[in-house]
Amino acid sequence: MSSRKSVVVLTVAALLACYAPALRGMFEQWRTDEDMSHGFLVPFVILWVIWRERERWRALPAQPNWWGWALLASAAILHFAGALGVGLFAESLAFLISVAGAVLCLGGFSWLRALAFPFILALFMLPKLALVYNQATLPLQLLASRVAAGMLTVAGIGVIREGNILDVGGHRVAVVEACNGIRYLLSLGFMGVVFGYLFDSRSGMWAVRLALLAAAIPIAIVANAARVAAAGWMPALDSGFPHELSGWFIFVLCLAVLLITRQLLNRMYVLNRS
Repeated sequence: MSSRKSVVVLTVAALLACYAPALRGMFEQWRTDEDMSHGFLVPFVILWVIWRERERWRALPAQPNWWGWALLASAAILHFAGALGVGLFAESLAFLISVAGAVLCLGGFSWLRALAFPFILALFMLPKLALVYNQATLPLQLLASRVAAGMLTVAGIGVIREGNILDVGGHRVAVVEACNGIRYLLSLGFMGVVFGYLFDSRSGMWAVRLALLAAAIPIAIVANAARVAAAGWMPALDSGFPHELSGWFIFVLCLAVLLITRQLLNRMYVLNRS
């Protein structure tokens, strides 16, 4: 048992040493990019899940599988491509593939299946893929401005929309790239997955968990549009500390809506099963 633990410790140390530049790059993006600030929370949640499930995983037999070496080789190629200029996303993804390969080499497919949920969580700490982000930014800005304009109109507040710019009684609000809503999408998606794990431990609840993750998308879109509408209605919320405070307030409301949604989905699941 001690030799097995030594191998695990050495493997972890080797992975951390090989991927230190990629891990530093991920840390820097979490620190500097507000869309990725939730990344700081992800490793701690993963470690907590592993600790919480420790008894179940200790009972799993170790059945090393040589396919793990194929994953390690693929990750090494991807890491090399990232180092040549493909980008931080490729290097970070290579790190996760390497971890999966190491698990397969040391524990086999039963361990890899048992660690599926931590790997799903780990996807939320990966850097934004620039190609996808750049393609999604403008449509999300336009969607936020359109929904915000609709909210103001329904509330009886006159608004004129020109693309991603709202004019509310002479006060113009521009839905810039930083307000495209991706921040809410990523953070609420992560929290939706965590809520699903915390509250739905019974077998057969994957449908509820997936539905909760899907529900986070419209909640995030509406929340971001509400923030834009509020900034148009009250110019004081357009910048500075009030703008940041309103963002946190709306995010807390989103978490409450997500919890209510989970309760409704859970109740529907129970009714369908009865």
